[in-house]
Amino acid sequence: MSHFTRIATQIKDREALQAAVSKMGFLLNEHSKARYYYGAEMADLVVKLPGKYDIALNLKNEEYEVKADMYDGEVSRYVGKNAGILLQQYSAEKVKIEAFQRGLSVTENEEKGMITLTLTDEESGGQISVVCYSGGKTEIKTSGFPGQGCMKFRDLEEALGSTESFKETMEMYLPERNEGYEYVNNYYVEEE
Repeated sequence: MSHFTRIATQIKDREALQAAVSKMGFLLNEHSKARYYYGAEMADLVVKLPGKYDIALNLKNEEYEVKADMYDGEVSRYVGKNAGILLQQYSAEKVKIEAFQRGLSVTENEEKGMITLTLTDEESGGQISVVCYSGGKTEIKTSGFPGQGCMKFRDLEEALGSTESFKETMEMYLPERNEGYEYVNNYYVEEE
């Protein structure tokens, strides 16, 4: 692994939010009223839920703040505790958008409450493993990028939210590929 990064999801991309909401089977309305226990109020974006209440999202400092009436678990049954499942789906959709913009291939696997995406850089053969957890935490692990090659994808990580931790590994300090050597299973071997 070249490095590990842990990210706290921040909703900034309306397209990714729309994709996540649609995947969950809900509607995303612009400039609409969000329903709460005590009434309704206008919001920039509203996730219309089948129950009594909705989720309001208002843009503040280039980030959508999530506001919902969590009374009696009404909202949680659709989007998870503190909208955690919505944040997870948003992260996965944002990763796909960012990967496609960079020409990376994407494989997605959803099991045991986690969404795992494997991004492959065909040019270098490197891979980025992204695990999106319910609650809005995302972990990224890069591998197969010799030297500082993985750092060209830091902007992909930053697009997901704020970095909580970043840890370099020994692979990051390996030299770039040299003529006469081939990079196989995290090691350089002489070409035959």
